Amino acid sequence: MNVLIVDPAVHSIGGHHYNAVARLQRELSKFGINAPCLGSVSARRETLDGLQCTPCFTTSVYGTDYASPGDTSRIAEQTSRQLTQALCRQKPRPDLLILPCCDQILAAAVARALRRPGLSPMPHIVMWLLYGPNQSQMKGIRAAGSPEDCRKAFSAVQTVVGGHRLTALCETTAMADLYRSLLPFEIGVIPGPGLVATPRPERQADANQEPTIACIGFANRSKGYGLLPEAVRTVLQRHRSARFMIHGIIDGSDAEDERSVFDRLSKMGERVVTNQDVLTPDAYLAWLGQADLVLLPYDPQVYRSRGSGVFADARNIGIPIVATEGCAFAQPAFDGGWGVGICSYTPSGLGEAILEALDRRPDLAARAASAAEDAKDELGPFLHTKIEAVRRERPPGLAARLRRLLPAGF
Repeated sequence: MNVLIVDPAVHSIGGHHYNAVARLQRELSKFGINAPCLGSVSARRETLDGLQCTPCFTTSVYGTDYASPGDTSRIAEQTSRQLTQALCRQKPRPDLLILPCCDQILAAAVARALRRPGLSPMPHIVMWLLYGPNQSQMKGIRAAGSPEDCRKAFSAVQTVVGGHRLTALCETTAMADLYRSLLPFEIGVIPGPGLVATPRPERQADANQEPTIACIGFANRSKGYGLLPEAVRTVLQRHRSARFMIHGIIDGSDAEDERSVFDRLSKMGERVVTNQDVLTPDAYLAWLGQADLVLLPYDPQVYRSRGSGVFADARNIGIPIVATEGCAFAQPAFDGGWGVGICSYTPSGLGEAILEALDRRPDLAARAASAAEDAKDELGPFLHTKIEAVRRERPPGLAARLRRLLPAGF
């Protein structure tokens, strides 16, 4: 069986895109499946080698202006041509395409590429829809006509491959409900593929212990890094032993003009450690593993339906979180008693939430440890079910090879 992973944004070690592809490859290898990927033309050598990645895409899901129909169509056609060229070089052709980060432009491109002659039988497709239509959830705006454009793009994939071959997934129920109102097929809810983070032994929250509060990830504006300097200063003044580990990748983010945030944090003394490096998966988990609390001060307008990979990792490890109320990904922590909500999306609101979490640390830690023990890995069982479905449809051995030589529609 042949599987191909497609993500035009894969380009460097670290971050959701690299980790998602690496995790998928790891899980698929358990079934004896080697799954190369197609990624960005900007992919670095270590990414190409580490992920068996072929560079082919010149545009990712980021930086797209969905408000311009002409621009959207142009990018979709360009991406379609690049995908078609890559598929023509795939020998044998893939039985399953996995799109771990799919937007409507990639969906439209896939539909166009698969319509071209010679691609028979059609592959099965698994796609994760991480953002709202036209990324309205990312940008906090809704482009004109976006629901209809979105519906057309994803419906085209269903039409081309057949409904039984298409599996669409979201990370949160809120995002799935959003797409269910737009699309003519079912949307499942399964966390996107990420790092394998296992539960750690429960930490005893000793009053004399110096609690470590961590923030980690890509420092886009919507991640709330701009709230940190004042909030951190408030906590340092009111809590005698709390220490902070603030990681954020500025280069390539949409907040490159906010480097002063890290300048201010780096001058707050020995209880504040900062890091702006791209972390390897092991370094990322090591940084996260030192935390007694994880900060997720995300913009509730942007993340009202979206998931969070850092949240998923904190849950799997057993780390309490502080997150903005209204963010869909954080609701399980609030409901489970291992998360504290930021009621006011301001520096003072964040500071107060951190101080509350520090006061409640023993109970939060115990509940987080329990949540980690109860967390189930849904990715492995899901992939197993999907692989079995594809294998049942594909005839084995010589019959399969002959079928692939037949013209489309035969």
